[in-house]
Amino acid sequence: MQETLMMFRDRGLNVYHHIDHEPQSNCPMHTHDYIELYYFISGDCLCLVEGTEYRLKPRDILIIRPFEAHTMWWFSNRPYERIGFQFPVKLLKEADPDGGIYAHLMARPLGTENRFTDADFGHTFCADCLQSMTPEISRAGVLARALLLLTEAKRVSQGRGNGYRSTGLEARIIDFVNQKLFSPLTAEEVSREFFISRSQINRIFKKYTGSSLGQYITAKRMTTARSRIHNGEPAMLVAAECGYTDYSAFYRAYIKFFGASPKKDL
Repeated sequence: MQETLMMFRDRGLNVYHHIDHEPQSNCPMHTHDYIELYYFISGDCLCLVEGTEYRLKPRDILIIRPFEAHTMWWFSNRPYERIGFQFPVKLLKEADPDGGIYAHLMARPLGTENRFTDADFGHTFCADCLQSMTPEISRAGVLARALLLLTEAKRVSQGRGNGYRSTGLEARIIDFVNQKLFSPLTAEEVSREFFISRSQINRIFKKYTGSSLGQYITAKRMTTARSRIHNGEPAMLVAAECGYTDYSAFYRAYIKFFGASPKKDL
């Protein structure tokens, strides 16, 4: 059973404080076009971000950039409590007119520099700011906290390089797929590139992303396409540039993924 301790919603800016008292099943792999900041309070779980495993500890802070695939796995039914921020890129760009924070966030390799701790920051201020929010907080107060956290994360990241990223086969496969994401990519092409079978590719993807290769590609293409269509780009052009040579195939996939056509989903 999930309990909501706090919820704030205002024009695309969402903040929640949830407790799952008995988490039962793993969270499906997903991706989205907004920035997510995530403060972990309690639980027995691991966050998997683009093949990188983060076994979470209380007061850990996760930063998930747009289009970064992630999932959550639980190891017991210990109560799972967290605070999450979700906000569109345009809000960060408005608050960061020079673009330095956003450029840094998007430039880092997938699955790196996602987790930060009090020790990384050298203080407890960021975590304390997140945990001190109440339902009466203002929009400006939420955005100020998000900007502070991202600014501090940039400072820490610049001081320690690009962070840990596996150089194993799973990371190389995930990176290859992302490089080819919007071409007519097939499992056979990935298999030939790495000299392993399709079944092995899917086992690796399932283990390190929580999804099959096909599900991963579809989720990333659909999320990217939706974001571009919502920004006013023509659906047929977006479909072609997101890897679909047949618009009808894109149209059916879009409805299956989002439950509405590109036109009705606006």
